[in-house]
Amino acid sequence: MKLIKIGSSSSCDIVLHSEFVSSHHAEMILLDNGEIILEDKNSTNGTFVGNKKISPNKEVTVRRGDYIRFADVELQWAHVPVIENAGKYKAIVNIGTNFRNEIVITGNYPSRFHATMKITKDGKAFLTDSGSKNGTKVNGVKLQPGKDVRIKRGDIVICGDVDVTEQLKPYLPVPFPWIKTLAAVVVAAALVGVVALIFVPKEPCIICGEKGCKGHPAQDFRPAVVYVRACYHYVITFEDNPMPEYWDGKFILRNDVDQKVAIPYQATAFFIDREGRLATNRHVAVPWEYRSKQDENVIRSAVEKWLESFTYENFEKNSELAFAQTIYNYALATTPNLTLERFHKTRSKLISRLNKSKYTISGEMDYITVGYPGRYYTHTDEFDRCSVVSESGTDDKDIAILQMNDKKTPDNIKYIFEVKNFYTDKLEPLKDKLYTIGYPNGVVWAMDSKMQSLEPAIRETMCSKMPSKYTFDFQGESVGGASGSPIFNEKGQLVGVLWGRRPEGITFGRACQAKYLKEMYNEELGYE
Repeated sequence: MKLIKIGSSSSCDIVLHSEFVSSHHAEMILLDNGEIILEDKNSTNGTFVGNKKISPNKEVTVRRGDYIRFADVELQWAHVPVIENAGKYKAIVNIGTNFRNEIVITGNYPSRFHATMKITKDGKAFLTDSGSKNGTKVNGVKLQPGKDVRIKRGDIVICGDVDVTEQLKPYLPVPFPWIKTLAAVVVAAALVGVVALIFVPKEPCIICGEKGCKGHPAQDFRPAVVYVRACYHYVITFEDNPMPEYWDGKFILRNDVDQKVAIPYQATAFFIDREGRLATNRHVAVPWEYRSKQDENVIRSAVEKWLESFTYENFEKNSELAFAQTIYNYALATTPNLTLERFHKTRSKLISRLNKSKYTISGEMDYITVGYPGRYYTHTDEFDRCSVVSESGTDDKDIAILQMNDKKTPDNIKYIFEVKNFYTDKLEPLKDKLYTIGYPNGVVWAMDSKMQSLEPAIRETMCSKMPSKYTFDFQGESVGGASGSPIFNEKGQLVGVLWGRRPEGITFGRACQAKYLKEMYNEELGYE
């Protein structure tokens, strides 16, 4: 993976000599799989692909040979390096602050695409600094940018000011001195009487399918966990609708200037298949059903105030002109020789029936959107839209399923919490290490002020008591915005969905067991 900066500044990788080209005009990201991502960096005179201007700060995929123009200068593809064939290597591990890296690090000193480690097919590891701003050091020695340096287990690797030694370990080849290792295995096996185990083939990893995989760090699943931003409004439905042919019997709470009262909120969700389905909480999908007693009192007071506004004294100055017009249309159609006196009589009967009618309080979603970790955002309007496709229907199982409108999980998300891999056995307190990824306190904590990108919190935890039928408690705080966060084990298997905390304190988090999410998912798709 390589970042190419393009502009008129001498510090750019591709320097364009034109007064119309901005100093930092655009960027290209060359991915290891051959894909090329182009982004205009808010240039003065724009970037064009096939003579069509692309939006600033929006990534677009291009192909080598496409006609691309920066202001008045056409891109010469000969100046764009060709990414080395990834098939030559057993693995390529990119390191940096950008979400596309296999190892994502944070801090003020590491670069977006800081360094790359390549594992050859004969088991050797080479580290290359990618032209980072603050350099890469191996055992205290700074690497020359672009030069491959062989590394091995035990070497200390610093990117900028971040020590990535431990994060590299899962990728580094393990030395295999045949004689000593074989002798040690035979002796150990003989002592315990299990020599035959030497010949048992290794099971493939349930996440990546590789045999002998030692598991996946929690960081691998970071791209699959998204920030949720949504908004809804309350709807009041009258059981006794006096004019069904003219009105649907519904009233939407509005403010003094006749605007719908919209209630924004934030949460967390995570991908569970490749068709754009995500899991979250039921109280995220239908928040109006979790209104407080205080909210209910406010709503009922608003309904009473609304009905009072249609009395004789207030009717002429009523702000809800649409409903007032509906009453008039109804009276005109149902009252022969309508006079002002007859109109007021008809109106009074209608309002009297509504005052006596029972009504239900529900809600409707205005929008529900998601923002991806590591992606650059200037406004929440840039988030992608999704919708609610299923929710448990009960408080006992606080789970729901969303789906992206394009019904697709982004291709750059390598690992997701696939339903087939859910851990559905009963958890034991303080036995297994667990992890959770989410957005506690929403964008206040998650938004990187410099990069304008979302960064979820990743925490280690454990089951803290014997699970009940539907839920289990876990160690650590649960803060608003973290609702819908995945809780998973060291193998990358989902064990639960975070939904809240015990009311006695924020250090007692609670989650719904993963098996109920699996049941709901299978029911939604019609699986047995």
